[in-house]
Amino acid sequence: TEDGKHYVLNGQKMWISNAGFANVFIVFAQIDGDKFTGFIVERDTPGFTMGAEEKKMGIKGSSTRQVFFENAKIPAENVLGEIGKGHLIAFNVLNIGRFKLCVLCNGGSKGSNTSAIRYAKERIQFKQPIANFGAIQYKLAEQAIRIFATDSAMYRVSHMMEQAKQSYMAAGDPFEMAKLKAAEEYAIECSILKVAGSEVLDYVVDETLQIHGGMGFSEEGTAARSYRDSRISRIYEGTNEINRLLIVDMLLKRAMKGKIDITGPAWEVQKELASMPSFETVSGDYAAELKAVKDWKKSALMVAGAAAKMQMDGQLNLKEEQEILTNVADMLTDIYLCESTLLRVMRLKAMDTNVDQEVYDAILQTFFTDANSRINKNATDALVSFAEGDLLKTMLMGLKRFTKYPPINVKKARRLIAKTLIEADEFCF
Repeated sequence: TEDGKHYVLNGQKMWISNAGFANVFIVFAQIDGDKFTGFIVERDTPGFTMGAEEKKMGIKGSSTRQVFFENAKIPAENVLGEIGKGHLIAFNVLNIGRFKLCVLCNGGSKGSNTSAIRYAKERIQFKQPIANFGAIQYKLAEQAIRIFATDSAMYRVSHMMEQAKQSYMAAGDPFEMAKLKAAEEYAIECSILKVAGSEVLDYVVDETLQIHGGMGFSEEGTAARSYRDSRISRIYEGTNEINRLLIVDMLLKRAMKGKIDITGPAWEVQKELASMPSFETVSGDYAAELKAVKDWKKSALMVAGAAAKMQMDGQLNLKEEQEILTNVADMLTDIYLCESTLLRVMRLKAMDTNVDQEVYDAILQTFFTDANSRINKNATDALVSFAEGDLLKTMLMGLKRFTKYPPINVKKARRLIAKTLIEADEFCF
């Protein structure tokens, strides 16, 4: 306003969570068309109104409404942070939100797995519980494997963010600023967790409903609600498609700014491709898994490096190649979850706890076996979409070298995992 005491907001926003409950809103708007700024808006502000409650597929206990601003006057002192710096708040709130969403999703996944275990033990078919059947044991075990892998990555990121926060606070930053900086430092990992956690939850609730059969399709049971409620998790806090693109985009931007070095390692991979492969055997605890993670990282560097070089040479525009970026993001996600799972299982063994190490090794090796196939496919799909001739032939040969995790008897491993779950009567890892 002319007297400098207010800002006038006009416009509308959709899908505002908790709108019907809230007395205070954090609103981001453009000042003068280009200064992205945060505002604190009180519910009773003249010119600020709401639409009716949205009729949603799931999370029906939450409030979701549109909000409207018609010449709504916001006091100048209600500017949140600095004018034009609202993106610093918004993006870091998203980072923290993505991490927390993974935590919530994994909690839901564990509860859903427990529900599936108990129903499978109670449901009698052919004069025995359906938990005795291999097809059901596969589902229970696979649920637990994916939950454990995501859980491992979640705890890893939590620890690293806490360490970063403590480091920033020791350097003089106040608590809230230190927390935001720590979240920004691990923004890539937060996006990885958001994608992984929400998609594991979707898988788990879908299989839980399947195990419940007709009862799962009935609203009188619990599986139907879980199925409906889980679906939003792949949409809010940035859709999983956007987060996949962000994973690669943030990685490349940090590399260009010199914050991380991917050029050097990518060049080393290129030199390795031109050399004779090593036929030495590996030995020691988890040697195959340690080598697999190392080789998978090489495969990701090979694909991303080749695509980036073609972009620099003007032969490729990665902004128009979202399929390639998605392939690379899925490779990175699998690698991060595998490495996190390996570190956790190794830590369990080193702690000499009273856990059944055999079942944890079964979880680890089964997840690695499946991840190896996914990484190979994503890399192949990406490479054949932009490379050709001798370059493609060389990289496909390199990929074969980098995805050689030894196969295991996954049926036996999953049956052991399922047996452990059934005896515990709940998710127990």
